[in-house]
Amino acid sequence: MKFNRTGRSIKNFAAGILGYSVTLSVSVFSTPLLITWLGDERYGAFRTASNWVSYIGLLELGIGRSLLPLLAKSLGKDDKELTCLTLITGIKVYLQILAVMLVVGIGLGWFIPDLVHVHDALKSELQIGYWLGLTGLFFVLITPFRMLADASQRSYLIHAWLTVQVIAMTGLSLLFAWAGMGIPGQYLAVIIGSIPYQFLIYWDGIRSYPNLFATVVKPQAIADIKKQIWQLNWPIFGLNLSGQLNLFTDNIIISYILGPAIVVPFFVTQRLAALAQSQIQGVSNATWAALAELYAKGEMKRFNARLIELTRLVAVIGLALMIAIAAYNPYFVSLWVGQDRFGGNILSLLTACNGFLLGLLTLWRWCFGGTGMQAKILVAAIVETGINVSVSIISTYRFGIIGPVLGTFVGIVTFSFWCFPLLLRNSFGTSLKQLFFAVAKPLVVGIPYGLIVWYIARSHTPWGWLGLAAEMAVSAILYLVIAWLLVLNQTERSQWNNRLRMLFSTIHLRFG
Repeated sequence: MKFNRTGRSIKNFAAGILGYSVTLSVSVFSTPLLITWLGDERYGAFRTASNWVSYIGLLELGIGRSLLPLLAKSLGKDDKELTCLTLITGIKVYLQILAVMLVVGIGLGWFIPDLVHVHDALKSELQIGYWLGLTGLFFVLITPFRMLADASQRSYLIHAWLTVQVIAMTGLSLLFAWAGMGIPGQYLAVIIGSIPYQFLIYWDGIRSYPNLFATVVKPQAIADIKKQIWQLNWPIFGLNLSGQLNLFTDNIIISYILGPAIVVPFFVTQRLAALAQSQIQGVSNATWAALAELYAKGEMKRFNARLIELTRLVAVIGLALMIAIAAYNPYFVSLWVGQDRFGGNILSLLTACNGFLLGLLTLWRWCFGGTGMQAKILVAAIVETGINVSVSIISTYRFGIIGPVLGTFVGIVTFSFWCFPLLLRNSFGTSLKQLFFAVAKPLVVGIPYGLIVWYIARSHTPWGWLGLAAEMAVSAILYLVIAWLLVLNQTERSQWNNRLRMLFSTIHLRFG
């Protein structure tokens, strides 16, 4: 008996929650040790240089996201031959992209000591580490198999294997840092720790399509698929560039203006919210394929009903997590790496607000990405990025460490949060009124509740790790209970009860 759309989505999200829990636990344990053994400057330089390397990924030109709707379409038709041809085409395209990436990566390597300002004693160490990290570009050839797993609504496998990768990479990072291998050791840990994950992604694809490389290549079919990929890829490339600038310029701006050592408090203050944000976005990652399936079948009424429902769900989960984090993050950072590395309450609060807002925007963006309509949101993404980056740079010079997150907040609030609902209405017929109340109702309950939690958190100091974890968990769970009673109506509560009951029944039949 197969999981239905809801079951697969819940399964994917549950796997993400498990991965989040493991990642958080590993990070809490490892980061203080890494900072102690590497030092603030080495740790900050490694993270900043890694962000520079990530820009080489832009040369991927959006091919992976172009493959997603094509694979989802062939899988929806159960056309194995078309799926194999799409994968083969993707691999061939990525071979060409890899060659360009290596050339650009080698060129960037000569300038990396100038882009990341470190003391002369660390420049050669930084450059050696960079050359080691560059070998990770070969993993780009596995991307089509990753897209296959996503399009098959089996993100739970990716989450599971990524969890194994996090454990492996962290263990090796600690070992190499303790052994005094410095920045090169951190890059080496990333490469070696990534190998099992990449192998498993490849193995899963080959297991599903064992005759992949024996598929009879049809030149005309390959040419048609390439044409579709290149038609989709340029809007996706623009979106990737926008996302890259939004995501990876923060550390670069902080490092260049304030110095690599300041990257440490900037990073650790945001770490808990960033991990929680990835789980909020995990709702979108777990459900986009199901929404795309409804769209492909022309079931727009159900599509919009699910979108409104998911918007409400993301808002509720986002507030539950971010209220607890905004209130208790100073205590978390203090216990974790020391009070002197806390970046301040304003940085913490802005990060929590951004985490909530980005969770909603991710869901809305996936509506376009999963249906092959990326071009419709390209201009909006570029405008938001322009606001974000410019405000980030100016604010960092003016206000210091909060600059990049202030830029993100301004870009979302002044533009994206109002633009995307209009795009949804124009493209899918989504009701602005229903979308507004899906966000507003959780906020009406969440804002006063958050102020109460903030006041309680500031009125005392939690008792160690156990006390902190207990108070954060209680504050998050209590909001979920309140939202269940006040945000959802009786019909919606009944629907969720039925879905969960059906899911557990299916699990019992399969594994009981």
